[in-house]
Amino acid sequence: MVVIAVILLFIDGVGLGEEKAYNPWASLSTPHLNGFLGGSLVHQTTQIKGRRGIALLSANPSMGLAGLPQSATGQATIFTGRNAPQAMGAHQSGFPFRRLREWVEQDNIYHQFAHREMTAAFANSYTREFFERSATKKGWISTSTAAARSAGIPLRTGEDLFAGRAVYHDLTRHTLKRVIPEVETITPEEAAGHLFDLAQKVDLTIHEYFLSDLAGHRQDETLMQKVVEDYDRFLGSLVERLRREDALVLVSDHGNSEDFRVSTHTMNHVPLLIIGSEAEKIYDEWTDQSIDLTYVAPLLIRLAEVRKHKKGGLEHG
Repeated sequence: MVVIAVILLFIDGVGLGEEKAYNPWASLSTPHLNGFLGGSLVHQTTQIKGRRGIALLSANPSMGLAGLPQSATGQATIFTGRNAPQAMGAHQSGFPFRRLREWVEQDNIYHQFAHREMTAAFANSYTREFFERSATKKGWISTSTAAARSAGIPLRTGEDLFAGRAVYHDLTRHTLKRVIPEVETITPEEAAGHLFDLAQKVDLTIHEYFLSDLAGHRQDETLMQKVVEDYDRFLGSLVERLRREDALVLVSDHGNSEDFRVSTHTMNHVPLLIIGSEAEKIYDEWTDQSIDLTYVAPLLIRLAEVRKHKKGGLEHG
């Protein structure tokens, strides 16, 4: 069977900032990102195409509402393709409250794939303690978790993680090792290999990374340096594994870590990075449009359906 991968990388709290010393995504070394894009992950780079099959677009996380874009509604929009701040009447931070959580659970990317007879997986793993928390049992969970759980997507465990069937939120498991000393850390490249292996089993695979937002809020330069280095290595290794038929999309929910002058979120647009055979066509279609986070879920469906058609042709040709 011909297997074609579509991958969504959701990275929390990364906006398209300026080419300045206060922007770690510009001032720190990112050889892989620079290689793809022909420049740093900054807003100026969206004005040019990267190498063939790679496009960086600028997405508006505000979506027509005043105030700083926030995590709960930004992520809800990414995972549903619907304007969550508009539906809720405001940007909402942190984990989604009941009204927003139920709004996400009613219809999201996992349901949308299932309705089209396509499969999807959430690659992140969870600790045993997560499932045992009273807050978890009461529904106090992230948007990404609520979306997956509502569609019956299995939440991966430590057993999956150590068997290479999941990827920890921090990629290398270093934060898990602080809690469980016997845990062996892995390299960002190994994490990329595990994610790519998972992606060949379903039509869509999603991974969430949030240390970028944490480092920005804390203004922790040491953590931020690790975030940038690890994620650049992870992304570089993942892109090296992609074949012509595969597709990768990277997006964030709001700005934060790109401006170390402040510890809050920012008003900056966020990256929408598309890698695959459709990238240049989509760039040409969207580059003059004012795109926002509602574009992400329909984009994933479009990419998966194109690949499903190609997959059928390859299998029966």
